[in-house]
Amino acid sequence: MLSPLRLFALAALAVAPAQAFFFHSPKVHGDSYSYTGDGDALEHPEELFTPDDAFTHVDLSSNAMTTFPNSVFASSQLDSFRISGNGFEIAAMSAAQYDFFAGLSDFQAGFADVSSCADGSLVYLQGKGVCRLEVAAAEDPAIVMRDHGADEDEPLTPMATVGVVLPGLPTDGDNMTKKYVIWAIVVLVVIGVIAGAVALISLGIVGGVARAVYDYISKSRQKRYREGLHEATPLFFDQAARADYQKEMDAGDRLFPSNDPVLVTWRIDYDSVTLVKKLAQGAFGEVWVGQYRGTRVAVKRLLQDQVSLATSEDFLREIKLMAWLEHPKIIKFVGVAWTKLVDMLAVIEFMDGGDLRSMLDSKSPKRLPWQEGGLKLQYARDTIDAIVYLHSLSPMIIHRDLKSRNILLDSKKGAKLGDFGVSATKRANDMTTGVGTARWLAPELARGEEKYTEAVDVYAFGIILSEMDTHQLPFADAKSRDTDEKLNDMAILQGVSSGELLVTLSATCPANLQALARRCMSFDPRQRPTAAEVAYELRKRDLLL
Repeated sequence: MLSPLRLFALAALAVAPAQAFFFHSPKVHGDSYSYTGDGDALEHPEELFTPDDAFTHVDLSSNAMTTFPNSVFASSQLDSFRISGNGFEIAAMSAAQYDFFAGLSDFQAGFADVSSCADGSLVYLQGKGVCRLEVAAAEDPAIVMRDHGADEDEPLTPMATVGVVLPGLPTDGDNMTKKYVIWAIVVLVVIGVIAGAVALISLGIVGGVARAVYDYISKSRQKRYREGLHEATPLFFDQAARADYQKEMDAGDRLFPSNDPVLVTWRIDYDSVTLVKKLAQGAFGEVWVGQYRGTRVAVKRLLQDQVSLATSEDFLREIKLMAWLEHPKIIKFVGVAWTKLVDMLAVIEFMDGGDLRSMLDSKSPKRLPWQEGGLKLQYARDTIDAIVYLHSLSPMIIHRDLKSRNILLDSKKGAKLGDFGVSATKRANDMTTGVGTARWLAPELARGEEKYTEAVDVYAFGIILSEMDTHQLPFADAKSRDTDEKLNDMAILQGVSSGELLVTLSATCPANLQALARRCMSFDPRQRPTAAEVAYELRKRDLLL
């Protein structure tokens, strides 16, 4: 049996490290890490948290931290990071740090009121303005600090950490007072439990103290383990690896700059996208069926052996355009995911019926006439509605690659237009030749004319009407006069460009529909109807007569 005096001594020894243990102990729960201090200003926050790759959620909120723990940048698995309520506000950061924070699904921090940047570009994070500093690859991530409440024109002081603004922190006297209060509470608690200590010993109080010591040692080992992983993480701590990373970032900066509002707004977690089955592959990219947050989606990505600045620029341009468009008959854009430029994924709406070309190949015109349930007519209306929308935008969008493969079908949603890889705004510097697919090209495009109008889309829609009528590829029956062999794409282009070659329509095609298709395919673009006029004609009651 321990005497009260010895019990008091034991309790005092247990309480001695209590300030560090109970008030400074990090808490690790699976893949989550949190830390709550006692309100004192931390002198070495970089020693507070050294993440390993297993941590996805880190909470360092409401600690009296005066500098930013740069060790957080070593975590490649981090998805949620909270560091608000620490007496500082973020004012500026490097491009790499901005990319890191923008990629998190949950980032909570205090932000300074920054409205302009003298030495960098003003970008936005969590809806707040911060300065994105241009930092050489060989330098440490440079960030700045400014006293809270200082004038906005006051120059920012570069620091080797995330740029913060410091508000008034507790003084040393305040901290000492807080310490005395804490110790007074601890002593009162110890005295209060002494009277019942003898009875509590039988319930395992000594074992509890031993367990606390064991937990403390275990957590110390966890910290050393995290430090080992942290030192082995090369991205921000190995100079050579970081230099290579920065070279890649510099090369692709014009493709997806860190302050691009479209990419930042639409960025989704890369690990939340799962590729299930490849649907199609082209010269530069491929399309997969995937899963995103329990929903089936389509995922477009570049072929790994085709990734270059040129292909990445084209892909990125398509992503930005898809993100801008919003219409019930245009494929819905879900988001964009990346860890680096070469593995970018465009996540879009999934359509369960495949594309129009595949559907036409699977059925004969006799099995699916124009009048049968109005299905083909509805697909035509859906498609022209999407074109009307594109042509009504400011600036106008010209698709330039309309064809049956780019019209996707769904059992419930009907037809929707997709694939905006070569679309262009109607501006002089955006109009290029050599676009589209040969059999759907308007004569002016086939001739390589640099100046053309939205009428090229109307011509392509006329070709699509012929496909829906015959279920054959355009000009599938076109033959050479000399050899009686089928024409190749080059010969088709030559015939279309001169006006000598016309697409075939079936004898069973309704007269009014046939006349509309012919108007759409007029050789002179000025003779073609507008997309809005076509949409109106397709809804006339006598169309199929």
